[in-house]
Order: sequence, then C-alpha cells, then structure tokens
Amino acid sequence: MSYDGFINLYKEVGGSSQNAVSAIKHILHAKVGHCGTLDPLASGVLPVCVGKATRLAELVMTGEKKYIGTVCFGRATDSYDAGGEITARADASAVTQQAVAAVIPGFIGDIMQTAPVISALKKDGLPLYKRARRGEQVTAPTRQVHIDDIRLLDFIPGSLAYAKIEVTCGHGVYIRSLAHDLGEALGYPAYLSALERISCGKFDKEDAYTLEQIRQMFAAGDTGFIIPMEDKIGFLPAITANKRQLQSVSHGNDLRCSGQIPGTLLRICDEGGKLAALAKVSTDGRWAQVSKVFIEAQNDLACAIGNFDGLHLGHRALFKSLHQQKQQRGCRTAVLTFEPHPLKVIRGEAPPLLTSEKLKNYMLTQYFDIDKVVTLEFDQQVMNSSPEEFVEEIICRRLKANSLVVGFNFTFASKGQGDSALLRQLAGEKGIDVTVVDEVDSEYGTVSSTQIRRHLAEGDMEAVNNMLGYWFVMEGMVIHGNHLGRTLGFPTANFRVAADQAMPPKGVYAVRIQHGEHTYDGVANFGFKPTVGGEDEPLVEAFLFDTEQDLYGENIRVWFGKFLRPEKRFSGIEELRRQIAANCREAREFFAQIPANSHLPKPLV
Repeated sequence: MSYDGFINLYKEVGGSSQNAVSAIKHILHAKVGHCGTLDPLASGVLPVCVGKATRLAELVMTGEKKYIGTVCFGRATDSYDAGGEITARADASAVTQQAVAAVIPGFIGDIMQTAPVISALKKDGLPLYKRARRGEQVTAPTRQVHIDDIRLLDFIPGSLAYAKIEVTCGHGVYIRSLAHDLGEALGYPAYLSALERISCGKFDKEDAYTLEQIRQMFAAGDTGFIIPMEDKIGFLPAITANKRQLQSVSHGNDLRCSGQIPGTLLRICDEGGKLAALAKVSTDGRWAQVSKVFIEAQNDLACAIGNFDGLHLGHRALFKSLHQQKQQRGCRTAVLTFEPHPLKVIRGEAPPLLTSEKLKNYMLTQYFDIDKVVTLEFDQQVMNSSPEEFVEEIICRRLKANSLVVGFNFTFASKGQGDSALLRQLAGEKGIDVTVVDEVDSEYGTVSSTQIRRHLAEGDMEAVNNMLGYWFVMEGMVIHGNHLGRTLGFPTANFRVAADQAMPPKGVYAVRIQHGEHTYDGVANFGFKPTVGGEDEPLVEAFLFDTEQDLYGENIRVWFGKFLRPEKRFSGIEELRRQIAANCREAREFFAQIPANSHLPKPLV
C-alpha cells in the first residue's frame, strides 16, 4: 500500500533526524524525507514527508520555526552544545537577567551568523564535523539569517548561569550559534545546554507523535498520524477541476483560470478537495501552468501480470513488450503482482524469494520503465475466484487496464483453471488486448525463477547473473557489528538477511555496494563469521573499497558479482587478515576487467 502525506514527528533527544526518518521508512516501506534537521541532542517537531508529499518539502520548510532553548553561561564547547568538548570556563556569577535582556535585541532581525564547526554542513561532500574530528583545520561559513523574535522566559543566576529563551526564526538559523554569540556579547563563554523545537511552519508540538507512538498505531492498523497533503498547504489558493479537466491536468497540461493574480502558486484540487497538482498563474492571468502533478495519469494502461520473483530475463521480455506499447501509443505501464506469494496460500509454503517485495518495486520503476506497481493481496477470495470474476473484478475494476502482457505459462483463478488462452478470450470480450510472451532461453537453459534458485544454491553466480540479466542483489538496513573489521583494517557495513530470502552459499564474494546514488566496489562475506565467534542468523558483511562511510541505520544494496571462496574458520585473526587482503586483491582484478554498471539491468531498448 502506498502512503502520501505528512507526519508531525516529535523527535526525542538522542537520535539523529536521519535515523528517525529511516525508522519511519522501515515502518511504512515508503519514500520518506524530512523538512530540515534537528541535532541529536535536540528534541521537538520534525516534519516528515511521505510518498508524493516529498515533492512539497520546500513549501513546508518555508514557514517560521519556534524553539525553546537553554543557554548556559560560564562554559563553552567546540560544538556550541552539550555534546561537545569544553573549550573555555569562567565564573558567570556577574551575568544578570537584565544584562541578558539588554543584548538580546541585537540578535533580532537580519544578522550574520557563523555555523558551528561541529555541524552537518558539508564541504566537498563531507560534513564539517567529520573533517574537524579527524583533525582538519575547518573554517565554518558565515551567512545572513533572520530572527523574528527572542523572548527571555527565565533566568537562573550562579557561577553557571542559565537563560531560557524562546526564539522565532526563519530557515537556516543555528540556535547553538546564537547561544555562543550571546555569551560573546556579554563577555562570557556560553553554550546551548538544551533545545526543543515547539513549532515548524504549520506543525506544532501539541499535534506531534513520537516514533514509538507511530509504531504502535501502525501495528494496530491506524494511519491517522499521516496528514493529507492538502491539509498542510491550505495557505495556497485553490481552484477545482472537474473530471475532464483532471484528465488533462494528470498529463501536465495547463488549466484555464480567471480572477487569479499572475505569478501566484495555486493548488488544483478535485471536486472532493484532494490535491491533484500545483500550478503557477501565467503572466496574462489566463492559465494555471502545471508544475507538479500528484495524481496518476488518466489514460490507457498496459499491465503485466505475474509473481515476478527475481525479475529475470523471462520477466524482462514482458517488460520490453510494455515498453514498446508505451512508445507506440503513449500509455502508462503497470505491473500487477501478488503478496504473499500465491503458493504460501495455496500450499502453505512458498519457495525462498529471489527478490523482496520492496526491492522488486524499486527495481521495476528504476530499471524496467514501469510507471506503477500494484501489489494485490493474495487471499482466499482471490484464490477461489472464477476466471470470469478474476477478469471482471481485478482486471477491469481494479486495474482498469486496456491491454495485458503475460507469460506463456501464466495461470489464474481457482485451481489455476485459467490459462493465457482463456485470459485472451475473456479479456477480449471486454475489449482488452492480451499479449502472450514465449519462454526465454539462455546459455544455461530455459530462464525461470526455479532454475535461478537452483543455480544460486549451487553457488553458480555466473549462471544466476546470466539468467537474471544483472547481478543477484540483497538489501538491508546497516546494523552495528562487533567492530572487528575496523580493527583488522577492513571496516564493514553489516545487515541481516530476511528468513524468506533465497541465499547463495556461505562465502566471500566480489560485490558492488549501493548507498543512495553512490556505488562502491568491494568484497562481502555472507554467512556466520565462524572465526570470530559466529552469528545466529546469516549476515551480509560488506567492505567498501577506497572510502570510509558511516552507514549505520542506512539501507544499502549489495550486488553479488563473483564467488571468491567458501566461508571457513581460520586459525587466528592474522590468518583472517591475510585472507581478506588476498580476497580484496582478487576482487580488484575482477572489477578492473568489467564496466562500472555491469551489475545493473540493461536499459529496455
């Protein structure tokens, strides 16, 4: 199921904004992003965008922010907050409430502010805090920011004096730097000892949910924590489009309008008030020029149907047929697949999966030119449907498809009584074209998920990757290991493998590791690490060549290129170190002979 909207997250002290977003992504299995960040030691409102709402992040980030912070006079730290090393001490007994109140007005309005050196601001792609903590000489940037108001809420005198302040400001203000600068204005070292963001644009603390509350609600089937997109951009004027106009807007076409100020950003909504698109009024005031579309294009749809476990060359033939239809008549393309695997319901047990549902959905849209993935719950009702019911309810009513593509061995409905010939007959009666794709052969035999699983179990990665048309891939969220790899000089990123994942033999492989938009060559051990105490569950342990990345809590994909050696127990750490070094040399030789993108599916042409 897809989710689109905002979450008003209350980030608690201790976790990073990115970790909080990763946790929500893991819960919802959806595209997620955050609007601005909060330091790990800060708490408070962190707006999170989900699904299509990620395209509205800039609108949400433009609102004012309000913080309550505590400034400690008498100490300074290198990070300007409680998490840093103390760099100066002084007796602040002479600091008074009146003195603090007197300097505050000098920080209201447009001011120049220098960011903390220990911050996530990047230089040449690397955060300043990483450069500073590895000993580099770092100069933090100075820039103009705007502070609307500062109120002094409370003051506690003493050798360490504390001022509680409420700050209302725009984007880009560092409250840590403000605390440091207030101290400098009074002639005393100072740092920010506590910070809470109580509002961010249209998001307030009173309506926020903690991560634990979100987990509990979602587990109970309650998604009330997701705010509809239109609720948080209601400050934009709106125009309503009828069904005919929505069809045009869904393709990005401009909409006629009147009575609007040129240059105004508008919401285009359907008759129920749901957001359909954003548009800007043309200079002559006659057109709403569509800039972002949030509804599916309403035109004919070509759809492939199947389990698509592995997304192998046989499946690719179906996707190529969809791609050709898209090029010829401009239709959208979709894939209908099933969750859980039908055999899980029919027989009570399904084969291990070559591709998880999440990874399958990513690859379909990223590499196979599929516009939409529809995952249908395979339950008793679907299993027991007649061929006529399957076509009427699923193909016609749910998919609204104009054409279908299936494999030569496609079956459907109760007890598999429907085949491709019957589908062509029943769909044809509804005016739906059906293309049946023949089996695909490779140098290792007929391509099928069953054959790929057999070769994978035997460790024949050459056959597996040949039949897939890309390298076998597994993904997961990086967890903390025992840090032995770092001690050995080979720091690794580790993740556990799902129990229903089809697995290669335990051993070491030449791999490519993908994190976001970046891909790195490396080696990976898949198994139980017998030399250093072992694991209860299989683990992918990947070492990235020529880079050092802190990937804890991040999702990575590991593409398996070549089997190097079986997993084995070594006599000691030094023997293990020598073997890893030898594996790395062999992997580098392998990578030197192949293109950089050889692990990926080839474009559909």
